[in-house]
Amino acid sequence: MSEEQAQPAGPNLTIADLILTAQIIQAAAPKGLFKAEELKVVGDFYERLVGFLESTGAIQRPSVPAEAVQEAPKTQEKSNAKARRKA
Repeated sequence: MSEEQAQPAGPNLTIADLILTAQIIQAAAPKGLFKAEELKVVGDFYERLVGFLESTGAIQRPSVPAEAVQEAPKTQEKSNAKARRKA
């Protein structure tokens, strides 16, 4: 019996597959593809997955620039102004 026959083939899962999984979650979440009761489980899994990928050096989370944090309230103000005009 050869060594190829003795050992069954294992799953072929790579870091690229895990990155793709994280991207699928990123794409699905804003579209409302998860039920409310599933959000915590999906979010917890996503955080563990991203943490693992960061620890391997496969990805890096982008740091949020200070300008983006300061611009967020302005965007909200514009949304509120539009809502007041429609009312």
